[in-house]
Amino acid sequence: MHRPHALIVSVFACAALGSSTDSQVVPQHRLSGGQYVAIRQLASVYELGHDRSQNVSRADYRTGSAELAVEADHRDIHLNGIIHWLSAPVLAQRGALWIRADDVSKTIAPVLRPPSLATKTSIRTIILDPGHGGADTGARGLSGHVEKEWTLDVARHVASRLADAGVRVLLTRETDSTTPLEGRPAFCLAHGGDVFVSIHFNSGGPTANGIETYCLTPAGSASTDDANARRRNDAQTGNRWDERNVWLAHCVHAAALSATGAADRGVRRARFEVLRDANCPAILIEGGFLTNQIDEQQVMNPEYRSRLAEAIAKGILAYKRGLETSSHRAD
Repeated sequence: MHRPHALIVSVFACAALGSSTDSQVVPQHRLSGGQYVAIRQLASVYELGHDRSQNVSRADYRTGSAELAVEADHRDIHLNGIIHWLSAPVLAQRGALWIRADDVSKTIAPVLRPPSLATKTSIRTIILDPGHGGADTGARGLSGHVEKEWTLDVARHVASRLADAGVRVLLTRETDSTTPLEGRPAFCLAHGGDVFVSIHFNSGGPTANGIETYCLTPAGSASTDDANARRRNDAQTGNRWDERNVWLAHCVHAAALSATGAADRGVRRARFEVLRDANCPAILIEGGFLTNQIDEQQVMNPEYRSRLAEAIAKGILAYKRGLETSSHRAD
């Protein structure tokens, strides 16, 4: 797929809230065993202008405040400046391109028209989850350093920046201690967390690089790393927040890319335990690959970790302001 210039991230980081099109319904059609939406009809409802691609296998819509670029047979799309992964590939049929209806409602709509709070409740407590710790070292880098070192360092810096903004922040671990996976969302529940952000660094082949951000796979959808796009219908606790999950992921991911210049591996879906059992909107960010020489050298640099932490905090605060502003507008 053609990749738009990286600078577009800063333009479309978090979409404006509220629109007369929020209540409009995009027509659905039965195709290939599922409900699909024609991309040109989607673009009309969300006022995305005309298709600039001039290619029957692609669609590229862009305005001053929104962007959608897709390609037939691809699950990765560009949505408001960053990559998002769909649960099913874009379908080419009947001379048009189509996206599954649940991908529209669970991925595209929450970014183009972010969800609002149903009540006046503010976001008061942020739970940060430094991945791994203690006996669980996490990924091991080429240098011999391990993931648990960097996740705690970044989480502490994020906490400091959020505290400076007047937000109550708690960490699931504050030392190099072993914390079971199930204890992390349980900690969030016990302390009244309104947002949960798990911080990690990645491992993979030597050429794998960049930042990726995860939120929980919606019920009835396939996780990103499932190459066969097998769909699971079981709903988890965290699926109560599907729309807010993806918008939180979008805000944090866009901020992280803009601040670091890292490769965009996209907002992805997974049924990780810390996301499945979350009692509030929750995401997991992978801030780089420790098994990639360039990525690891960046992660080992305190200045890079500071920029990443600043960006994570910035994304969380953008999400917070957006929800609270939209709640006040609805009064």
